[in-house]
Amino acid sequence: MPKLSFVQGRLSSEVAGRYQYFPIHNWENEFYKAKELGFDGIEWIISDLSNPIFNPRARNEIINIVMTTGIDITSINLDLLMYKTLEKYSWEEICWIFDSINLIADKVNLIRVTVPVEESCGVKDAVTAFQVTKQLQKILDYNMNCEYLIAIETDLSPIGAQAFLSQKELNKLFLLVDIGNIAAYGYKLEDYFLEALIPKICSLHIKDRAVGIGPTGPLGSGSAEFSYLKDNIFRLEFLKDIVLQTYKTSDNYVHDLIQAKGFVDLNILGRNK
Repeated sequence: MPKLSFVQGRLSSEVAGRYQYFPIHNWENEFYKAKELGFDGIEWIISDLSNPIFNPRARNEIINIVMTTGIDITSINLDLLMYKTLEKYSWEEICWIFDSINLIADKVNLIRVTVPVEESCGVKDAVTAFQVTKQLQKILDYNMNCEYLIAIETDLSPIGAQAFLSQKELNKLFLLVDIGNIAAYGYKLEDYFLEALIPKICSLHIKDRAVGIGPTGPLGSGSAEFSYLKDNIFRLEFLKDIVLQTYKTSDNYVHDLIQAKGFVDLNILGRNK
């Protein structure tokens, strides 16, 4: 059974008005609340280089909280790499990021690290695709002995994602599929359930958006194809985790996540909890 987690910050007030940013003021408390709500883990987001994961003393605190609560860091999202395409970051910077992750990966039961390849850091032409591929290949080689998976989240079309991931240099690279973004971009979820893509899908981001690049709304209010997902999720044999990246309000964010978890339990996982 895939682990069920949520993106950090969904149980915290916003940081400086940013909808998704590392909750520096409340990250510890999120682990205890996650245990209370019945989650398996948290998707840790690295928004900038001040993240506690880069601090040796804070890393020990992170490990202790995971051990105390039983809430794993099931995944890490490298949001700090979203501002330009991957080849424009220095190799020293990328190594420094992964070196810090690798110091705690096995101690927090890390399943996946996701590198963004979308929006500002997306692949828009053949030259960029070649350069990003080479950088991803270096990342895969650098972390070849790690037990966690490395995945990308991308706004490439289903056919584009299939072509990109089919490159022999990237045979060990996996895909995180965002259910809400697929709907917003006007793609059909069934087009990601291709024979060639299914073995690559290791994770799902759950949110709901309307067709036409609409904003995130409560689950069930947009165009995301949750019925199709419920009927076909069993086909994702390499699925390791399901992550709620769901809508939240500024004052009722805990209730919002409770509601979202209930929706996922019933309408995707087919369980009434």
